[in-house]
Amino acid sequence: MSDLQSTAPTSVSDPRIIPSTNPSAITLPVRAGDLADALGGTLVGNPDVMLDHPGAIDSGTSSTITFIRSSTYAKQWADSRCGAALVSDDVELDHTDDSRAIIIVENADLAFVTILQAADPGRTRPAPGIHPSAVIHPDALVAPSAAIGPNCVVGPGAKVADHCVLMPNCVIGADTALGAGTVLEPGVVIEDRCTVGARCLIASNSVIGADGFGFVPPKGDRRAIKVPQIGNVVIGDDVEFGACVTVDRAKLGSTTIGDRVKIDNQVHVGHNSIIGEDSIICGRSTLGGSVTIGAGALIGGAVVLNDHSTVGPNAKIAGGTIVLERVPENETYAGIPALPARQALSNHGALREIGSFVRSTERRLKKLEKDRES
Repeated sequence: MSDLQSTAPTSVSDPRIIPSTNPSAITLPVRAGDLADALGGTLVGNPDVMLDHPGAIDSGTSSTITFIRSSTYAKQWADSRCGAALVSDDVELDHTDDSRAIIIVENADLAFVTILQAADPGRTRPAPGIHPSAVIHPDALVAPSAAIGPNCVVGPGAKVADHCVLMPNCVIGADTALGAGTVLEPGVVIEDRCTVGARCLIASNSVIGADGFGFVPPKGDRRAIKVPQIGNVVIGDDVEFGACVTVDRAKLGSTTIGDRVKIDNQVHVGHNSIIGEDSIICGRSTLGGSVTIGAGALIGGAVVLNDHSTVGPNAKIAGGTIVLERVPENETYAGIPALPARQALSNHGALREIGSFVRSTERRLKKLEKDRES
């Protein structure tokens, strides 16, 4: 606990806002030839094109670096005004303009991330220290290097580790712990007794540790009875949540989010769910209570996972799918209810034809009846 100090409500004399840093191996502007060398790519065309910003292939200028990851974008290259493009090595591209450059790399998407890192202006963060308007309980432990922004509240027994950042209006409940380097964007609430790992990013207005939805249903004259949710939420390291994510605390034990999990905006995670490491869940998906997701699973947008359903490691679920029971390991599922993707697509194709099939059948039946009558 040497990196933490017991902190009563205090303030820093200079509550200025400083930009966060985003280190990159590449700085802009850069020559196309130097960029190819830095990325380990193969340059075709003009090595002296100066590139100062990333951009879309259909709206760039002579100093824009763009990327081409498929034949769809390759067809747009001839009409593009971009000065250079990163091109995946499995894409065929007709490049005859010696005034521009292409850089052939293994994966254009990954290479372009490096360009975006170089161009990223960063986000504003509070300077280390505690803003005068923040309320820190005397029993809280806040590292001197942590940054606590305006109107934040840190409850009794809470621990805020080195280099954590709390943007304005965040609330940290009693006995909750934040790991080193974790950033909470404005309006985040982490309720009592929860644990968040190191280097996590939780975007605005997310709520971690709200009560799980547990009630004994009404019967006769008895009203619904609330079931106490006495567990917590445990989040691993390097996890990222989008805006307005809600993760309910467990009835017993912990709702668990594994290391490096990425969750998009407006996702709901029900109580006692377990999400394995390296899983990705896209926006507006809903997990019922006691859902289990294996490591490395990919969940599309607006997916619904029924209570107690399971998703195996490395499984993929298409957007809009409703899972009632189980998706096996390494399988891809789709549809309502969820089926193996090929079966779901086949069923969908058949459903699209059912109207014409019914009309055709009705015509044939009428003809048979007419022929029989005659």
